[in-house]
Amino acid sequence: MAKINLLDKSVFELIAAGEVIERPASVIKELVENSIDAGAKHISVEIKNGGASFMRITDDGCGIAFDDLPTAFLRHATSKVKTAKDLDRIFTLGFRGEALASVAAVAKVEVLSKERDAEMGGCLKIAGSEISEHERTGCPDGTTIVIRDLFYNVPARQKFLKKDVTEGNQIQGLVDRLALAHPEIAFRFIRDNKCVRDTSGGGDYYSAIYSVFGKQFAMGLIPVDFSLNGVSVTGYVSSPLFTRGNRSLQYFYVNNRSVKSLVCMTALEEGFRNSIMVGKFPACVLNITMPPELCDVNVSPSKTEVRFAFDKNVFDAINFGVKNAILNADNRRDVVLQKKDIPEEKADMRSNERILTDKVNTAIASVRISSANEQALPKEPERVIERTVVPEEKPVIMQADVAPFRPVQHESPYVQQRFVSQKVTVEYDEDDDSDNSEDGTQVNEQAGITIHEESAETQEFRYINESVLDEKPEVSRETVPEVTAEEEKPPLKVIGEIFEAYIVCTCGEQLVLMDKHAAHERINFENRRKQLITTSQLLAESIVVELDTEQLTAVGENIDRLADIGIDVILTDDGKCEITAAPSTFIDGQRTVDPALMLIRAADALAAGGGNVDITAEIYGDFQHTRACKAAIKAHDNNTLAELTALAETVWNDERIRFCPHGRPIMVKLSEYEIEKYFSRIQ
Repeated sequence: MAKINLLDKSVFELIAAGEVIERPASVIKELVENSIDAGAKHISVEIKNGGASFMRITDDGCGIAFDDLPTAFLRHATSKVKTAKDLDRIFTLGFRGEALASVAAVAKVEVLSKERDAEMGGCLKIAGSEISEHERTGCPDGTTIVIRDLFYNVPARQKFLKKDVTEGNQIQGLVDRLALAHPEIAFRFIRDNKCVRDTSGGGDYYSAIYSVFGKQFAMGLIPVDFSLNGVSVTGYVSSPLFTRGNRSLQYFYVNNRSVKSLVCMTALEEGFRNSIMVGKFPACVLNITMPPELCDVNVSPSKTEVRFAFDKNVFDAINFGVKNAILNADNRRDVVLQKKDIPEEKADMRSNERILTDKVNTAIASVRISSANEQALPKEPERVIERTVVPEEKPVIMQADVAPFRPVQHESPYVQQRFVSQKVTVEYDEDDDSDNSEDGTQVNEQAGITIHEESAETQEFRYINESVLDEKPEVSRETVPEVTAEEEKPPLKVIGEIFEAYIVCTCGEQLVLMDKHAAHERINFENRRKQLITTSQLLAESIVVELDTEQLTAVGENIDRLADIGIDVILTDDGKCEITAAPSTFIDGQRTVDPALMLIRAADALAAGGGNVDITAEIYGDFQHTRACKAAIKAHDNNTLAELTALAETVWNDERIRFCPHGRPIMVKLSEYEIEKYFSRIQ
C-alpha cells in the first residue's frame, strides 16, 4: 500500500476551490450574495471577456473592517454562523465561509472596503491564497472586489471554459435571477463596457419582472398570493394563454434564495393541469416563504438545492395558489384588430402598353435635355466639371383591378387586460357531488374544493378553520335586511354560429366567439370528474409486476392512496408487487387497460413527484379526456339555436370552463370599440 501523505496547502486549496468555483458565474454568485447579506441597496456587476479576465462587484453595504480583511479570506471564516444551532435557522445567502477563500485560490483578487463609520478604508491584494499587499486607503462606503485572470494557476480548468459569449450569458442570467429575488435592490450589470441590465430597486416584483423580461412577458402574468400550513407563496405565473415550449422561465425562490426544486416544479405544473396544452409549460416567478428550520439549504456547495421537512405542505401551497390564481384571472382571449390606413393616391387606370410607351418617352426626353445642357456650357478644358446625377422618381404604378390596399400580413398580438382578482374562500367538501350547492357556492372538482364568493370589501383569501364547521342559526325572512341589488350584467345573446363550429354571441359591448366542441368537451370533462368509477374488482388471478427500487419505494409509501383509486397491491418479500384488484372502469368494456401498466404509470408519477402528485389525474386523465371528447358536440354537427344558447350560457357563467382538457382556449372576445376603430368610425 502506498504511503499516506498530508496534502500541501496549495493543493488542497485548489481542490476545495474547485467545489465552489466552476466558472465565472460561480464567482459572481458568491460575491453578489455576500453584497446582499451586507445590506447593500445598490449592486454593480461588471465583466469583460465573459468574466475570465476581469470581474468587478461594487456595493454600498456595511463594508469590512481593515483588520478583518485578511481573516475574511481564510477558509471557513464567516460572520454569519457562530454555533451549530445557527445552521438550523439560516437567514443569509452565504454562511459557509468558503467564497472568498475559493476565489482567492484560483484568481488575482483586489479588495477595497470601508465601513460607514470609519475614516479610511482598507485595500487587500491576494493571489493564489498569498497576500501581497494590505494597507489603508481612501474609498467610498461599501466593498469593491476586482477579480482578474480566473484559473490563471489551474490551466486544466481554464481550458474547459466556454466561449466568452456563453460565459457572459451565464452571468447575465444569474444577475437576472438575483434581481428578481430582491426587487428592493438596484442591480446594474455592465458587460464589455455596455450596461445591459439596470433595475430600479423600488421593491415591486412586477417592476423587477418588467425590467428583466420586458413588456410582452409582463403583460401575460397572473398574480399569486396564497398561504397554507405556514407556507406562503407570492409572485406571478404566466396566463394559460401565454405558455412556452420549455421550463427555462420557471424561477423558484425559497426565502429569497434561488433554488432548483422538483417539488416546486411538479406543484406548478399540477396547478396548470387541464389548463394548458400538452407539451407546453408555464412560466413563473414564485417566492416561497417558510420558517428556515423547515428547509435545509446546506445540501450542496453551490447552495442551489434545497430540501423541505414537509414536502406536501410546500406542494399544496403552490398547487392551490396557482389554481386559485388561474380561477380568478380573466382568461378570455381578447382580439385586437389592427387597421391599415388606405392610401389617398388614385389608382393608375392606364393600360400596360400605355405605361411602357410613357416610360420610353420620358427617358428619351431626359436624354435630350441632358445633351442640350452640356452643349450650352462654356468649354473649359483645364477644369473638370463635377456633375451630380439625381435619380428620377418613378411614378407609382397600380393595376386597375388591384385593391388600393392589402390586409395586414402579420398576426395581431393578443393583449391580456389587467384585472382585479376576486378573492375566494377554499373549503374541502368531499361529500357534495353537485356542481352548485344550495347556498350558491361553486364546486371546483379538479382541486376538490368549494369556492365561496366574498364581498369586495373582504378582499382576502382564507383557508378553512373551525368556525365554518359550527352550526349557523337560521335567519328568519322578517329579520333579513334589505340588500341593494347590484347592477346586473348584460345578458349573453346567441346570434348563431359560423363555419358550423363557432358560436357567435354578443354581451353588452362585446362580440364573443366560442368553440362549441371545445366547450362541450370541457363541460363533459368537469361533469365526469366525480362520476368516475373507482371501485375495485377482484382479479381472478393476481398480476405480478416487477418494479425498480424507486418505483417499489413509492408504491410502498402510497399503498393506501392506490387503494383509494381502486388499485389493491401487495408487496412480496422478494421485492415484487402483486396486483389483487383493479378499477372496474378499466377492466370492463371495450376499453380495457392492463393493470400492470396502470401501476407502473402510477409508480413513476409518485416517484417523480415525491408522493405529492395527483395520481388520479395521472392515471385517469387520458381516459377522461377520451370519454369527454367522444361524447362532445363535433364541428359541422347540426345544432339548434336552443342547444347553442344553453351551451354558451353554461360556458359564460362557469369560470372553470375557459380551456378544453387539452389546454386550447374556448372563447375569444372582441370589443365594440375595436370594431368601430377598424371601420374608422372613431379615431
